Amino acid sequence: MQVLDTLITELAQPPYYKPFGRLMKQLFGVPAYKLTLDTGFTCPNIDGTKATGGCTFCDNVSFSPTLRSGVTRISEQLERGKAFYRERFGATKFLAYFQTFTNTYAPVEKLRALYDEALSVPDVVGMSIGTRPDCIDAEKLTLIQSYTRPDRFVCIEYGMQTMHDETANRVNRAHGHADTVAAVELTRRHAPDVHLCLHLIAGLPGESEAMIHASIDECARLAPDSVKFHHCYVYENTAMAHEYARGDFDVLSLDAHVKLAADCIERMPPHTWFQRLVGEVSDSGVIAPLWGVSKMQIYAMISRELKRRGTYQSCRATSEEASP
Repeated sequence: MQVLDTLITELAQPPYYKPFGRLMKQLFGVPAYKLTLDTGFTCPNIDGTKATGGCTFCDNVSFSPTLRSGVTRISEQLERGKAFYRERFGATKFLAYFQTFTNTYAPVEKLRALYDEALSVPDVVGMSIGTRPDCIDAEKLTLIQSYTRPDRFVCIEYGMQTMHDETANRVNRAHGHADTVAAVELTRRHAPDVHLCLHLIAGLPGESEAMIHASIDECARLAPDSVKFHHCYVYENTAMAHEYARGDFDVLSLDAHVKLAADCIERMPPHTWFQRLVGEVSDSGVIAPLWGVSKMQIYAMISRELKRRGTYQSCRATSEEASP
């Protein structure tokens, strides 16, 4: 109880939530920069295993620049990324971020070779593996668990996005929320030391504010170690871009997203870290929304909204969710 009281006292101070960068500094003493990797994977809703076309919000080529020039070795991608962040920010510690497509969608031995290569690169102090909740099993989780150690950060990120299966069907996820729940439970059984992150997207086509709140509450019930809370943005050359052009749905306003992000912070358990509170806002391929502000400005707006409300992370969480 004393630990929880101390944590709540900390959360009641600016920025009123637990930013992921603080965790990296606690673990490594300095920021750890994520280096995005493209391993050449695909997804089961692209290759026909479950569906074709991929998620309607995803432009698989534009989101994966290395695909346009050919996928290079993991170590080469990491060295390029390290050079960029060292020059721009003076970075010294890095995380290998397996982001593009579904990064557990391969046999275990192939995954082992890729993860081994990434973690063998100097100054790479961990990895984060982005995947779908229907592309994980006990054998793969046991492999990922084997990489954990006190001086390394190992994370698995599941694209929950929404708890509403009708929405998931509309955006062609080709899996339901039951898969997310099963993945979380399986991860806790077979990879208990792996950091578990869930992704949410606010403002998906057809979703009301009440539906978004329901997904936030369900995410909080699952009590992930961290959350990425995105807004739904429309990217050029996607199926969603065609929907938007036809007027089939509208995107969130900046004010609406700021309020929803604050709602999300209020509902998350106090032990959960926030890896992201907004999606892409400055990429030239983004069609909508065009808010005309930077990510850092939006983060400041979210903190100001929490200050205005007099609230902070976990203040509206249930007692069950609030247990770290």
